[in-house]
Amino acid sequence: MSQRRSVIVSSLLCAAALAAAMSVFLFWSSRKYGVDSIPAETCTQLEVSVGFPGGTQKLHIWQGDGGVFYFFLPTGSDHWEVRFCNLGEGSSVRLDAEIFTASNAVIEHLEYSKTYELEFYSGQEGTDPESGQIVFLESAEIPALFIETASGSMERIHADKEVKEPASVALIGIDGNNEYCGQLEYIKARGSSSFYEMEKKSYQIKLEKGYGLLDMPLAEKWILLADMLDDSLIKNDIIFRFAENYTEVPSIQGRFVDLYLNGDYVGNYYLCEKIEISDKRLNITNLEEATEKINGQDTYDTAALYVSEDGKIKATSGLVNPKDITGGYLVRHIPAHIYEDETNAFMTEGGNCYQIVSPNPATVEQAQYICGQFNELELAFHQEDGIHPGTGRHFSEYLDVDSWIQKYLMEEMFHNPDVVSNSMYFYKDCDSIDTHIYSGPMWDYDRTMGSYGAKKFWLDDPRQLGNFGIYVQEMMQYQEVRDQVYDQFQQLYLPYAKYLAGADIYRTSAVVKESAEMDGIRWPGVYGYYSDFDTSRDALINFLKQKAEYLEDVWLDGEEYCTITFLDYQGNVYEKYNVKKGEYLENAPVITTYAAIFSGWRNVESNALFNSRLPILENAVYRSEWIEMDVLLQNGLAMSGQEASQVDSEIIRQFADRLEMMQEQAEAESTDTP
Repeated sequence: MSQRRSVIVSSLLCAAALAAAMSVFLFWSSRKYGVDSIPAETCTQLEVSVGFPGGTQKLHIWQGDGGVFYFFLPTGSDHWEVRFCNLGEGSSVRLDAEIFTASNAVIEHLEYSKTYELEFYSGQEGTDPESGQIVFLESAEIPALFIETASGSMERIHADKEVKEPASVALIGIDGNNEYCGQLEYIKARGSSSFYEMEKKSYQIKLEKGYGLLDMPLAEKWILLADMLDDSLIKNDIIFRFAENYTEVPSIQGRFVDLYLNGDYVGNYYLCEKIEISDKRLNITNLEEATEKINGQDTYDTAALYVSEDGKIKATSGLVNPKDITGGYLVRHIPAHIYEDETNAFMTEGGNCYQIVSPNPATVEQAQYICGQFNELELAFHQEDGIHPGTGRHFSEYLDVDSWIQKYLMEEMFHNPDVVSNSMYFYKDCDSIDTHIYSGPMWDYDRTMGSYGAKKFWLDDPRQLGNFGIYVQEMMQYQEVRDQVYDQFQQLYLPYAKYLAGADIYRTSAVVKESAEMDGIRWPGVYGYYSDFDTSRDALINFLKQKAEYLEDVWLDGEEYCTITFLDYQGNVYEKYNVKKGEYLENAPVITTYAAIFSGWRNVESNALFNSRLPILENAVYRSEWIEMDVLLQNGLAMSGQEASQVDSEIIRQFADRLEMMQEQAEAESTDTP
């Protein structure tokens, strides 16, 4: 199918590339896998093997912060044989008082999480032993996924997310037995900004044939989510399970795993379904498959990319359409800057941009059809009665209101700022089955519940109505929609947040706790606010409770909140606070990141200084005020009675360096764990 999606690439080149890839794969897969390795010459080359009932897996050592060495062992390793597997002749390892060699290198009664004094003797004449400290950590409660790429490296995959590489895979259950063992057609990196910004990558894998991994529905393609922005590692699972248990919005099946790539432990991952149209996943009419059946490979190879004159339709010309092109469609809302590079997408008259996930490639007529449905929906929104002036259809005849309300309530309650960019999906079946556009499936909740990111941390305040979602303002203008939103919130979402969410979060956290601790050591300092796993867990519970109480105040009790905005040195939003009208904002923020002295906050409209002793009665914006460096210097000269020519410039430079150091220290302290 990749050839059909790359319609501008010749079939000859594709065939050659495929043949080359297969030759590499056949050569690699013909090699006998084992745990034999080149004998270690240094501590950093040490390896251990774990002898599960389902097979033996080799693990590399990892050197962490402070020079401490770690072995990250899968669940159940204490029940199986763990040994150093690459000690050459004459080499040995001493752990405290116990010595291991090639003949007796079986680690028995290993104490996990204990720091051992390590000495490694390479056996080479004239070399002194290397010494250090080593810790063996063991996961619990979750399976381990071992992937060995054809090249034995992840370098090319991490350099380009379009690179696919064949691999072998072994999924070891918590009982040590094989849950799945076989070949991958490929493993590739995935993600948008996360691929370029995050060191811990997410991946997509494709099995050679469909299989139901870990009791999930049968499929070929699977996603490995890194969840690098989620301190707790459990947000996606919590929200997917909520959707599955309490709503009709299609959700995602997923399981936690410890992932090992070419013997390297790379952390806790969420192995989950890929959003795609199939009878085991999003079960609607497969228009892409229907289009493929009536278009031969030659047609796809000669098809051409199409962009309408106004740039609002991007599709493929030269393809034949099936008789019914009314469905099914799967589309994803995307920001305008991503739309610019898309080749299978459309933009509505209202400026909303959508990627056509399926069919891909879409014919020109298919893209025009689904774009037309969204355009008619948006025009209906703009009418006072909600009825499209040309078709006579009410907006509820285009958009399934129930699914939209359920999805919107999840975005708002779980506080998901990311959904307004590229994580909002819609789908539509063919008209003979259903004429409505539905919200869903669920996807991408690692930024929810208060860890959006340091640059937009005011979005972490649960006391705000974020209007997280698409068409929120349009839908909430109608009283009948608002009534349904408030009623469902009161009947379902509020009781869950207050009384049930804590148990879900504690239960799920207990499953991943040991794995999360290993992940935190493997990826130190890469998450949001909390370095302690238990604190991250408790923060989710507290945030969700506060958000539910705020929505109860605003939606059910009619309480009024005021927004207080603070602008930084350059006039950008530094922080926002939502305060119940009549209450106090006791502590205004302090800025420490500019080469000037922060002196306070002044109201943009009234010019009054911020006063924490006055109750908040209205929305307000405060600008930051500063004492510039030249003012400080002039005042200092005046106080000392000196002329500028008398001052040693080196002293001024030292003063500036000292001020910069103090600012950096203050900034570091302000971003420490609350």
